[in-house]
Amino acid sequence: MKGRKDPLLVLVFILIIAALYYFYSEDKNSIDTGEYRVIEVLDGDTVIINDARHSSVRYLGIDTPEVSRKDSPGEPMAEEAREFNEDLVEDKNIKLEFDDEKYDVYGRMLAHVYVDGVFVNLELLREGLATDMIIEPNFKHAGSIYSAQNEAKKHKRGIWGDLRTLKDPPGNRKHLIELSKAHLYAGKRVVAEGKITKTRKSDKLIVLEMDERLDVKIFESDWSNFSYFGIVPDTDYKDKRIRVTGRVKIYKGTPGIVVGHPIAIKVIE
Repeated sequence: MKGRKDPLLVLVFILIIAALYYFYSEDKNSIDTGEYRVIEVLDGDTVIINDARHSSVRYLGIDTPEVSRKDSPGEPMAEEAREFNEDLVEDKNIKLEFDDEKYDVYGRMLAHVYVDGVFVNLELLREGLATDMIIEPNFKHAGSIYSAQNEAKKHKRGIWGDLRTLKDPPGNRKHLIELSKAHLYAGKRVVAEGKITKTRKSDKLIVLEMDERLDVKIFESDWSNFSYFGIVPDTDYKDKRIRVTGRVKIYKGTPGIVVGHPIAIKVIE
């Protein structure tokens, strides 16, 4: 009769095998921080690199305006952000610096990007072509990111300039939806128009009710983007007819659009 194996030894053996697999397998945590060539610029904060997978790289800590696409409306300054990014990195070698998370839920690499010694993420912020977007647990360079945005605000660059001069892309009208059908567009970017009939405010959220059919939501972390322009959303948009651009999400059965900057809202009467 064979002797029984010591459970503790078996556990140790399994842990060693798991550790070896973790460190030597070609999974998402084993990517290096070497240089890659940019083969395509998708927008202001996303590029495609020439690794084996032709991976998408999403810039950490920032968010540039959404570009207009066939199935999605765009935002003011989106093309300027894309062109600025293109001038900096297209067909050049970039260095990627990772934070705690190396991939997002869409499978894109998350990185701080450098080209010829220039910190690209910060340059987009300084030019007013992006807003800060620090998402836990990726706090590396948070201080520099906030400082770069404050510099753009101080000099009224890009999206921090005169809101009246920031025009929506001309093709946005084709994405206008009927408010009664907003729930059918969950997960999609749309344009919606209506009157703000009610507003409510908590410690963390302002909600603008558009014809009691769609909620426009502004979280506390973004209130300063409105106050910079002297806008108090829960009073200044009340009883106004507005046009809003953004992605529809359903919360407790009610469709809503989260807005982080007043470029996504236009008062139309």
